[in-house]
Amino acid sequence: MPRAYLALIVIVALAVSASPASCAVVHGTAYEWSTFEALENVIVEVNSTPPQFLVASSGNYSFDLPEGGYTIRAEYYQNNVLEYCAEENITIHSDGEFVLDLLMFPPIEEEFLYEEINISEELYDYEEPDETEDGGVSLVFLYAIAIFFIVIAGYAVFLRKKSNSGEPGSERDDGVAVEVGDVGYNIPDDVSEPLPLPLPPIELEPPEPPESPEPSELPSDLQEVISIVRGSGGRITQKDLRTRLSCSEAKVSLMVTDLTDRGLVKKVKKGRGNVIILTNM
Repeated sequence: MPRAYLALIVIVALAVSASPASCAVVHGTAYEWSTFEALENVIVEVNSTPPQFLVASSGNYSFDLPEGGYTIRAEYYQNNVLEYCAEENITIHSDGEFVLDLLMFPPIEEEFLYEEINISEELYDYEEPDETEDGGVSLVFLYAIAIFFIVIAGYAVFLRKKSNSGEPGSERDDGVAVEVGDVGYNIPDDVSEPLPLPLPPIELEPPEPPESPEPSELPSDLQEVISIVRGSGGRITQKDLRTRLSCSEAKVSLMVTDLTDRGLVKKVKKGRGNVIILTNM
């Protein structure tokens, strides 16, 4: 009888150990970031134990994973050159079916994101726009207004001195006293034409602040950046932008920062790189 119980316990233990472990199914599709079309022949791998990988001929992949945390990475090569990649983390807590689509972005070299850029005038020659082009008041106009008021003030002082010189009993006290505002002076009887009167002060309205420059008013290098981003559907990675401009990393980063400050583009962090998006199509 004890042997029969022992045999039964061994059979139950073997049955439990032979039962398959619970797994979850994780599947999805790898899409190109700008067109959202499925990429063919994408290499997808997951850091399971042991690691699993497959070649998604139509862009679709599927893995059976037990509970735990995993990193799924996909890479797309063209002519033995890495064109797009994506990396996502997922944690499995229970059985079931999970959909995890991958958005494939061009790889961006990580050292460019953390490199300290020393900007000099030789890298980027930027000219401030003329204030007169944006509706501001030029310095020449301000100088003309100042000279005009100085002449008016001098003429008023001259008239005041002339009026004060015509005291009672003097030889010049033979006209008609006229007072205009705070200025008083005598008009002689033999004057056939009236003397010019001082003009009232002119109040100038402060100039309106200049509006954001249109792309046509930007320097030629910034216009080229706007044209490239617009031609790429309104968004482009900073690496592709640098390749098309054939410029150094420092100059491209400075131009993107300048356009971001002007409100013409915005920079979005994605993965290990940046995506430049045009704010006004």
